Amino acid sequence: MADIVLRHGYLITMDPVRTIIPDATVVIEGNRIVDLGDADETRMKQYSGSQILDAKNMAIFPGLICTHTHLYQVLLRSLGDDYGLEDWLNKMMFPLTKDLKPTEAYFAAQLGCAELIKSGCTCVVDNHQNWRTHDDCLRAMLDTGIRGVEARGIYDMDRWGFLHRDLIEDTEKAIERNEDLIRRWHRKANDRLHVWIGLQWAPACSDELVERACDLSRKYEVGISMHLHESKHEVDTWRKETGYTPIQYYNTKVRRFLDSHLLAVHCVWLDDRDVRTLAAQGVKVSHNPVSNMYVAAGIAPVPDLMRAGVTVSLGADGAASNNNQDMFEVMKTTALLHKVAARDPLAITAERVLEMATIYGAKALGLEDQIGSIEQGKKADVILVDLKAANVAPLNRVASQLVYCGKSSNVHTVIVDGNIVMQNRMLRSVDEIEAIENAQKASDQLVERNGFADMRSRKWISLPTKEE
Repeated sequence: MADIVLRHGYLITMDPVRTIIPDATVVIEGNRIVDLGDADETRMKQYSGSQILDAKNMAIFPGLICTHTHLYQVLLRSLGDDYGLEDWLNKMMFPLTKDLKPTEAYFAAQLGCAELIKSGCTCVVDNHQNWRTHDDCLRAMLDTGIRGVEARGIYDMDRWGFLHRDLIEDTEKAIERNEDLIRRWHRKANDRLHVWIGLQWAPACSDELVERACDLSRKYEVGISMHLHESKHEVDTWRKETGYTPIQYYNTKVRRFLDSHLLAVHCVWLDDRDVRTLAAQGVKVSHNPVSNMYVAAGIAPVPDLMRAGVTVSLGADGAASNNNQDMFEVMKTTALLHKVAARDPLAITAERVLEMATIYGAKALGLEDQIGSIEQGKKADVILVDLKAANVAPLNRVASQLVYCGKSSNVHTVIVDGNIVMQNRMLRSVDEIEAIENAQKASDQLVERNGFADMRSRKWISLPTKEE
């Protein structure tokens, strides 16, 4: 007996030897992959009572893994367009983040998860920044069927005057609340939901908070995420005040913070010593190329990190600094950005990008034994990508075409934990029209309530030409 059989698809397994089977069958029982191989009739006859999905002219591929976003930022799309990072944070992000209501957080996270699913993403790390509404984001993950990690955002100080006071928590309270969230949600929904610690940013976290987060991380064996070395201003100012880069500061003052539990987000402004430190300590990195470009933060030295042995995964980042949750766009951007930055077409290949979006993403979360590839015994997080589409055909090198030709609109079916959450582009767990309408109302309320309506009608911004 089996629950789902995918047949006659072009299977890219992402297993250790990167096996590809052009005409394949994949068999799912419960939430696990129980068989895979050539699509011969003998294998097909073994399984009865199954839901058989014809995957002809489709790629069977592991679900994409987004290792960093802020789901609530769906409500803030385009409000901060064309700002640099510091202005973006001060003038738009934090003033609106502090006033987020529970229903608004839920509707934003619901739509964000829906958009991720429609782009082939089966697992996401949400770094949520308003400490009052984490449960609402988790409920949205639960309801939409996505595999989710909620990194509970924490600030306990404000060194540089960026934050609104309503976002700052007492150190002890922050740790207590994070532990409570772990106890109530971690590994719930058949182990589909996880809870981490989201230390937001070095200038907003005391050394005591970092130490306490390390204690909590080890107690429950959960990860920690932190935005690190995102902007030149951050690194330069920190070095001026302490004599160290943030990474070298922690390597000296709170050394145990830099280890395999840490997912360092962005890592744009690194020197050679920083790269060596991350590699030596086993720190994982989430690369967010679209948002780094959007706020003109810079280009992360991803090829250098990989050559040093650092696991680098991919994140979309929030829809206020991207402005979408499209993992196919992230993949293509990653490949093109680093080719042109290095002026080397082999700086990052399509195959390496697919690894970053799948098995390296799983490694970044410590889940490589469970997800990230299609192998017998692993959890059934699988997507079908339509290859018979005008933007993809004709087929020559399918793996490359997923990166350079594929779009989120080519994702046909999404399976998470053995459940079909989208089929033939139709979401099963979410009424998409209703989700869009609810998010629009929530955005309207948030923007109007805080006096930001004028940001929706900003004047036309155009650089003058020579004639003008």
